[in-house]
Amino acid sequence: MIPYIHIPEGHIGPLPIHPFGILVATGVLCGTAMTTRRARLLGWDVNKLNSFVTWMLLSAFVLSHVLDSVFYHWDEVVKSPLYVLKLWEGLSSFGGFVGAAVGIVLWRYLVIENGRLRVRARPHPLLPFADLVLSCLPLGWMFGRAGCASVHDHPGARATADTLLAVAYPSHAGDGVVTKLGFIELIQGHDPRFDLGLLEFFFTVILCASFALTWRKKVPLGSYTIVTALSYAPVRFAMDFLRNPATENGDTRYAGLTPAQYGCIGLFAFGIYMIFYARSLIARHIDLTESVRAPNPEPPVTAPVTAA
Repeated sequence: MIPYIHIPEGHIGPLPIHPFGILVATGVLCGTAMTTRRARLLGWDVNKLNSFVTWMLLSAFVLSHVLDSVFYHWDEVVKSPLYVLKLWEGLSSFGGFVGAAVGIVLWRYLVIENGRLRVRARPHPLLPFADLVLSCLPLGWMFGRAGCASVHDHPGARATADTLLAVAYPSHAGDGVVTKLGFIELIQGHDPRFDLGLLEFFFTVILCASFALTWRKKVPLGSYTIVTALSYAPVRFAMDFLRNPATENGDTRYAGLTPAQYGCIGLFAFGIYMIFYARSLIARHIDLTESVRAPNPEPPVTAPVTAA
């Protein structure tokens, strides 16, 4: 079994340092830095990209909690409707995806100029920046899921001791054999379970490595969007069957499926649609990247086009 990792909180004076927060912040910084770097290499407008990312992140952060509250913690909302506004109380990954989609659609039609919100004279295409962000998303996503794995905030269903990817959770405080690696503790407990954060971390490592191999190649527009949707949807759909059952304080099910699994069905359908949409752009010789070119771009990195 995989040992249960425990990373104690650190402190800088009276200020606590949480491993989850550090890893998530690292993921955001690394992902946005690499996205900006790739935009410059492609000769794209970084100011437009920053605006796009700002709308996307703010909306994703808010709706990830709101949708988590509505679909996973409705009993808390009923008891205290203000729970929906407590953005620090809980987040949903699919809620974040929906929020990001809402944010970029708003960015497409709205702009803030001189402190005022107005409708754009001409809507901006979404696919160029969306595809660019998704090409680097697995890098930040990897750190985020490493943070989840470090605090074990997604414990899954029980497994047997000989299950390859099971984690040796301690059944109670003081359970198991502890091995120390510096300040990190590896615990071999007696409650084997799946750790959904760790499983998704493994997936993001593979996806990140695969995408990184294409960063210096010129791939058809929409490729990263298509691959992300069609690879993540079935993996996440399958992994959610490994979550804690509802009888053990697990996630709420609707007709036997979690809200994320319904999201996976929609995401997979979206990926199929994007295949036909990307092919139609090529057939009609439409280049959406012209709308995101920088006024004085650096010479872009060129390479032969590879198949999506």
